[in-house]
Amino acid sequence: MARHLSRWVAGGATLSCAVGSAALCRWKRRRLADLAAGSDLVETDRGVVEVARRGSGAPVLVLHGAPGGYDQALALGDAVFGDDVELVAPSRPGYLRTPLGARTPGDQAALFDALLDELGIDEALVVGLSAGGPAALHLAVEFPERVAGLALVSAITTAIDDRTFDTGNPLVDPIRTSTPVLDVVGGLAALLRRANPDGFIDGTHRRFTTLEGAEFDGYVESVRTTPTQRDRSLAFVSTVLPLSPRVDGTRTDERWCPELPLVDYGAIRCPTLAVHGTFDGAVPLSHAEFAAETVPDAALHRAAADHLVWIGPDADRTCRAVRRFAESVAATA
Repeated sequence: MARHLSRWVAGGATLSCAVGSAALCRWKRRRLADLAAGSDLVETDRGVVEVARRGSGAPVLVLHGAPGGYDQALALGDAVFGDDVELVAPSRPGYLRTPLGARTPGDQAALFDALLDELGIDEALVVGLSAGGPAALHLAVEFPERVAGLALVSAITTAIDDRTFDTGNPLVDPIRTSTPVLDVVGGLAALLRRANPDGFIDGTHRRFTTLEGAEFDGYVESVRTTPTQRDRSLAFVSTVLPLSPRVDGTRTDERWCPELPLVDYGAIRCPTLAVHGTFDGAVPLSHAEFAAETVPDAALHRAAADHLVWIGPDADRTCRAVRRFAESVAATA
């Protein structure tokens, strides 16, 4: 009897694993197909770049964070600018369909200079989000004719060593960054997002804030109960999933961020705005303050927000500040 029971349990476990694996494969396949359908591959003198373009008007080049991709750049751009500009949203090297060729922030800046050539764009407002900040800063220093204005949103500007994947552990890192492990983690996250969205919003913002206790609870409750902010928070999660086609770029960013700065920010001559959350738990406010001190005539907008400044009770004020900056750049370009 016991032998038969153990066989049934083993068979049930095997079947459950097979069903779960099949569902995970279908989810990843559909997700990647949707992402591929929303972007194009552009051949440049420096390599292939995946890019999406939305809207019309003055061009705005948005460089996403880590992990991310062109979809994350669009999420930020849509929230801040809507349809009032032409969003140019590339996947940085090592993310989604852009090969990991250009590794350093300087190499990435050269790649985006070549991309603008191929797209027929002379100059653009450049937005650097989080780990996209270093490439945006290099673009402004090394290709100033391309950058009409620079907006640093929750951007990394100076040395930071906060590693998720590239920890230097030769035993753990290969396992943690393997495709099967990352796909399981991503699939479970997508499932949890669907099954318990309120809990997922809580967990997402808890990772990005220094708020605690009642202050944090009040902040998250405001996000959960405001439809626009709730939608933006849940949409952000999709811009890091699946993890496996984004991990190479993330690991590269993690290797270079401790070396910053790599160029002289004092050489930047375009209008610059640093936007940062006062209780950002991912990238400290000091990064924006450093940029405001070292970039000539840079302005600093402090948002009552965590790392995701386009989400939360102060999001409308923050988005208006960035739009006003963009309008002033377009008027003088």
